[in-house]
Amino acid sequence: EEERVLERARPKAARIARAFAELSRLPAVTATRSLGMVGALDLGGGGYLDGIGARVYEAALRRGAYLRPLGSTIYVAPPLNIPDADLEELLGIVSESVREVVR
Repeated sequence: EEERVLERARPKAARIARAFAELSRLPAVTATRSLGMVGALDLGGGGYLDGIGARVYEAALRRGAYLRPLGSTIYVAPPLNIPDADLEELLGIVSESVREVVR
């Protein structure tokens, strides 16, 4: 309560939603969604085992971020108290990594 973590998380959740909505414009992104501090995007039409999610994960890892791939879906779920600068860096890495793999 003293740190107002939940209150401060609201704009971060909105930022995640905007970032994932922007990624929905990429041709290989078939769907995006967010709920609170969780963002997800579905890639390609190659099916669950096509490996695209793993390739985006590897691209993000090279840039210093862990993403959660589940088949062709990529998730982010940063902590509620992530600093704004770190959140921007994470979202930038997601965008760069997706763009690298789907180009």
